Amino acid sequence: MKRALLVLALLAAGCGSDEPPPPEQKPPEGRAETQTIRNTEAVGYSGKAIADKVDAGIKANEEQVKKAERESEEQTEDKPAE
Repeated sequence: MKRALLVLALLAAGCGSDEPPPPEQKPPEGRAETQTIRNTEAVGYSGKAIADKVDAGIKANEEQVKKAERESEEQTEDKPAE
C-alpha cells in the first residue's frame, strides 16, 4: 500500500511542469530580401533603418515596373489592326 502511494505521489510530482511556455515568435519584419540586412544590428549597424529604406526602394521599383507594363498594354490595345 505504501509503495502504491509512493508511486502515485512520484507520478503526480513528475507530471507537473513549472516551465513557462516558449515565447511566441513574431513574424519577421519587411521582405525576405532584406532579412540579412536587418540582422546587422548585432554588429552595430542600424539594420532596421537600412532595411526599411531598401524595402521602400524595392517597392517603388515594383510599382514603376507595373506602371510601365500597364502603359505598354494600353499602347498595344490602341494600335489599329493591320
